[in-house]
Amino acid sequence: MRRRKLFKLFTDAGCVFVADKKGQRGMLRAQERYRSFPGYQWKDTLGFKLFFLNLRIFRAIYGFIKKKTLRRIAKKSNRVSFLRELESRVDIILWRSGLVPNIWKARQLVRHGHLRLNKIKVSESGLILNPGDILELSRDYMKSQEYPLTKKIFAKKPEHLEIDYGSHRLVYLYHPEKFWYPGRFDYDYVWKGLIV
Repeated sequence: MRRRKLFKLFTDAGCVFVADKKGQRGMLRAQERYRSFPGYQWKDTLGFKLFFLNLRIFRAIYGFIKKKTLRRIAKKSNRVSFLRELESRVDIILWRSGLVPNIWKARQLVRHGHLRLNKIKVSESGLILNPGDILELSRDYMKSQEYPLTKKIFAKKPEHLEIDYGSHRLVYLYHPEKFWYPGRFDYDYVWKGLIV
């Protein structure tokens, strides 16, 4: 039931940015107030609210990955490599490519064994890809689906992926340097919250 409510929030919002309107307005007001003081220290009440809301938006973009998983990845990486590692996960790549409508569907495909990485069945959705890896959906699964490919969630095709929509195959070319997100959030608050 909870997953359906979250998915409804995704579809109602028209993008992946999930936050209620009241919280969204409060967050934007708080950010503007905070930014008007250059060099001002991180206040407990305001900082906690900004940290909480920004982390919530960030987790919503990545399909509500557990905080425990995010903290584990953040401990062994720096600010940029943290995002690179998130963007090179199997479930995130499938979703960004537009082959599946959402991250939950990508995770379900992996769990049910409908995905192959370099012709070997993948069993873990958090698997990190290396440049040159080839992902493909199984033909049996694609024959059983009656609906066409999902519409693109992202305005532009990811540059670090070579996607063949005809054969449902993609090649991971390189680790991305630029990241595009469909929602607004302050990454500084997310990073501070994860490494504290």
